[in-house]
Amino acid sequence: MSKANRNTPQYRAEVAARLVEEAYPQMDFSLRITREEYAVRWQTVQAAMRAQGYTVLYVCGSELDRSDIAWLAGVYDPIIERYGLLLPVAGRPIILAGSEGGHVLEEAAESSGADIALMEEFQISDEEYRHAHFENLDDIIRRLDLPAGAQKVAICSSAEFLPLVHYQLLVGKFGAENVVFAEDLLQKIKYAKTAKELAIMQQANLAADAAFRGMLAAAVPGARETDVAGVGEFIFKQLGSHRLGFPTIVTSGLRNYTVIGPATDKVLEEGDMVSMGLSPTWHGYHGILRRTIRIGAPPAAGQRELIAAVEGLYRTVIEASQQAAAQNLNTNTIDQAGKAYLEDLRLTTVAGETITPKEPYTFIHNTGCSECQEGFGAVTPHTAYPMADKVALMIDVALLGFEHRGEPVFPTLYAVVEDGFWKDGKDLFVYNTLPLDVQPLVGDLDAGFERNPYYRKYGS
Repeated sequence: MSKANRNTPQYRAEVAARLVEEAYPQMDFSLRITREEYAVRWQTVQAAMRAQGYTVLYVCGSELDRSDIAWLAGVYDPIIERYGLLLPVAGRPIILAGSEGGHVLEEAAESSGADIALMEEFQISDEEYRHAHFENLDDIIRRLDLPAGAQKVAICSSAEFLPLVHYQLLVGKFGAENVVFAEDLLQKIKYAKTAKELAIMQQANLAADAAFRGMLAAAVPGARETDVAGVGEFIFKQLGSHRLGFPTIVTSGLRNYTVIGPATDKVLEEGDMVSMGLSPTWHGYHGILRRTIRIGAPPAAGQRELIAAVEGLYRTVIEASQQAAAQNLNTNTIDQAGKAYLEDLRLTTVAGETITPKEPYTFIHNTGCSECQEGFGAVTPHTAYPMADKVALMIDVALLGFEHRGEPVFPTLYAVVEDGFWKDGKDLFVYNTLPLDVQPLVGDLDAGFERNPYYRKYGS
């Protein structure tokens, strides 16, 4: 591919077309969660409800926090309004929706086998839907066919997401003494994955690899951050990814102070350090890829130092994860290994001092029907339990080159490496093929590379 003028729509279109053509044959569009599998999920949750004395489970969702209802009823593409779901201790759940978004949620209900009801309380607040047929909560509860007597309701969505009006509806119907927040009930069940879920996330990460490779090739001086993001998003949508786990990240130059900022129309300048990331959603499940690069030239020695330190942290954490999987160790041993690596790390600041950079967040988080908002499964100093037999997680290691905005501590403001990985029994490997150091791929689609040494395709 010609390198004469790579800052053109034509070049970006050629990059995207070639990567789609290469990746498309690898995509298995038949992989999806079936009605039968949703029924098994309901039965599993209902057994946990019975064991804890609950007769009704409630979860809420929106375009931001869609994981719970996505997992329970296939609502992967909510639109506009907030929504909810009631699961009785026996039988099918009912999705609660507003009038407009309800049309989309009907499609999900058909796919999963759940029922659906429209409620006026879920509509856009200042609109009127004079032809909509709304049901009230009393009628919907009767449809659940609950056992006689007092009901005990488990709210399994986080209190940070639950709208007050949803809580008030439940309390008004069942009484405050019978409505309990029990997020762990559902979160711990969702944490353990099936082989089908791990395979679907492999597809999401195939799309992420191709899309990120396109972003790297499009990252040239003069391009806008949105130009680069657009290449990635075009590629992963061509490969069947219907939405994003987060707005695609392209933060160049001083915009690295934003850490996870979305792409803007800022122009990439020669010598800019840039952090990039994307998270395609494939049949409801999430892929990931994030890296830090330099535009137009390799990072200078001082700039490379922080990036290399992050790569060392990645190797430490993923190898500790593999050891924990092989030996069934508690996950906090992984956190301990990463912290021990940092304790011995010393880098040179812009002022010539030698200090340890700080990590902005924990090293590993859970994933599934959200990129990182599963509510349980992140690795911390306090997670004194081993990983489940089958899990999908994301290794998200980063170091900050600043403490306060506008005051650089290190020559690179922020460096990150994030990949998805899977565990099945004692095996644990990375989903993504791209290497830790992707700098040779910047602006060059023809550059060769060696696969991530921790990669293995799930199911191979």
